[in-house]
Amino acid sequence: MFRGLYTVTSAMQTNQKKLDVVSNNIANANTNGFKKDVVLTEAFSEKLIMKINGSNNTSVPASSVVDIKRDGEGYYLKTNNSFFTVESRAGKSYSREMRFAVDENGYLKTYSRDINKDIDTTTGYYVLDKTGKRIQVNGDIDVDQNGNVLVGGAVVANLIYNPPRNVIGTINSGIRLDKIQTNFLSGQMNETQNKLDFAIDGNGFFKVETHNGIRYTRNGAFLINDKSELVTSEGHRVLGLNGPIILNRDFDINIFGEISIDGQFVDKLDVVNILNVNALRKEGHSLYKMEDGIDAQIGQFDGHILQGFIESSNVNVINEMVQMINILREYESNQKVIRSYDEMLGKAVNEIGKL
Repeated sequence: MFRGLYTVTSAMQTNQKKLDVVSNNIANANTNGFKKDVVLTEAFSEKLIMKINGSNNTSVPASSVVDIKRDGEGYYLKTNNSFFTVESRAGKSYSREMRFAVDENGYLKTYSRDINKDIDTTTGYYVLDKTGKRIQVNGDIDVDQNGNVLVGGAVVANLIYNPPRNVIGTINSGIRLDKIQTNFLSGQMNETQNKLDFAIDGNGFFKVETHNGIRYTRNGAFLINDKSELVTSEGHRVLGLNGPIILNRDFDINIFGEISIDGQFVDKLDVVNILNVNALRKEGHSLYKMEDGIDAQIGQFDGHILQGFIESSNVNVINEMVQMINILREYESNQKVIRSYDEMLGKAVNEIGKL
């Protein structure tokens, strides 16, 4: 009974955070270059449940066969009788299904996908072998139907965990907030005919200099300050390949971001294509910074610069309102469940307790 209370309470707390994020998205629907946020949730660690008086002898099931599917550079595994183990923030978690890939350090980790649909293991969990140790490999891997991880044909680890016989399954205590992820899909390009307005058609960010270091933005509504420098609306200097951009006379700019004055090339907008956008964190005023301890992975910018255009936010207000209504309904449903639990507990204390 009490576990049920924990489950619905965790759901209500998560819905409250979802509501805050959706409200912030709606509030910034008209903010230039704003990117909507989404809440990613996860279940609490799946713990094994056992029969109190059951036999605890461990034996290998006769049919511990692993169903294997490739997902690009990743693997999707499924088994019916045994478990896979991952190391989550809350401890070991057990599951009969798992997706994993090899990270840059050779460790097997669960993964998500970035804006380019590429595998991203930076926020994934470590995959453990049957003895509970992390798995690190050197070279290309393969997985067989017995759950063995092979490198060069040699077995280096086994993914199958066979629990004692008295284990009857797994259980968790509801859901919780995993992380808030930014959706970096482009917004609509709106023409302004202002020569100091720029929009990025494609993936990439303008690079700006702040008092706290280098930051990135998609908001190209720029100004020129009293030092003839190109700056953001907050006064941060926009960077070119040669540093701050000086525009003391009439200028022209092409789709590649190359700036010329009187027909002479003077600088180029430093637009960077950040591949690991999942590591970008919002800092306010449409600025982003890299998460502490993570360096930006820069790829080639293959988009175009549109002068006289501004990128709007990628928030669809109608969709956000629909999502808000659904969140409120879920919250109210969980409230009713808590009231039911409260009534049952009241009867248990006031009526059954009298016997």
